[in-house]
Amino acid sequence: MKIASIAFTENGAKIVKMLVHEIGVKGYVFEKYNTDGLESFNNVSSLVRDIFKKYNAIVFVGACGIAVRSIAPYVKDKAKDPAVVVVDEKGNFAIPILSGHIGGANDLAEKIAALTSGVAVITTATDINKKFSVDTFAVRNNLHIGDTKLIKEISSRILNEKKVGLYTDYELKNVPDCFEESNEVGICISDDDKKPFRTTLNLMPKNVVLGIGCRKGCETVEESILAFLKVNGVSVYSLFAVATVDIKKNEKGIVEFCEKFDIPLLTFSAETLAAVEGEFTASEFVKKTVGVDNVCERTVCAVGAKITEKKTALNGTALALGRINTEIDFLKG
Repeated sequence: MKIASIAFTENGAKIVKMLVHEIGVKGYVFEKYNTDGLESFNNVSSLVRDIFKKYNAIVFVGACGIAVRSIAPYVKDKAKDPAVVVVDEKGNFAIPILSGHIGGANDLAEKIAALTSGVAVITTATDINKKFSVDTFAVRNNLHIGDTKLIKEISSRILNEKKVGLYTDYELKNVPDCFEESNEVGICISDDDKKPFRTTLNLMPKNVVLGIGCRKGCETVEESILAFLKVNGVSVYSLFAVATVDIKKNEKGIVEFCEKFDIPLLTFSAETLAAVEGEFTASEFVKKTVGVDNVCERTVCAVGAKITEKKTALNGTALALGRINTEIDFLKG
């Protein structure tokens, strides 16, 4: 998690310095009070404009009003906005003000409060009422949330002591008693967007690894991947990672695909891939080119996934799929 922390005063700078050492934040301090070699700034609006999309979380050490005014022009989507936490300059209170569940602001506030011997001021309704939070559950179990607008519908019913439906294609642990099999409103945990309820919030496990090799400068990477996934009944939102050999780490088509869909790109050396055990679709041409006889299948296994679809050659790409073990637990922390 990439975290930035911003301070405006001498005392605030001390908090930021502590966060730099304890949890590895990137520290920004108003230039007048920056005496510890952290990044300096003289205009918070310009700073926030530059960093808002670059970090997973931003911690303001100062007044809530400054934070709210600074982030207001850039708040767009609860599924993508960074977590924002405000800490007073004495460290007495840590207040999550944006993306408490999906972005992890609530958890971050708890962590910071523990470091400052302060109090995390949590205001989200499901938390203060000790009820099931579907977005927290999704984040902790690495599930893609289909339509974030439906989170409110699910949470509202649970807060009003009403049951919601639950459909799953996966084995579940520690299911709370707010669920039942049949209902008009419910959540569906599966690999596709089936709609078992009239109002269905789809939660899709990110447990698929895509292994890829391609010719240099291939311009059909995204098109080929999406076609391959469709044929195999896999949603792009199920991808845990894209994996390839390290000499392809800057391959434009692969990098752009991963950035567009916000999917981690994992790379491995030819030596590492050659040491992976198993039966793979070997190619002498590939071995001469990159130093290992297969890229797409071997990278799937290197990530720790079990191959479900072996090598398919498509428009200058070589693609394979695998799944990692998936454990879905409602009590996962």
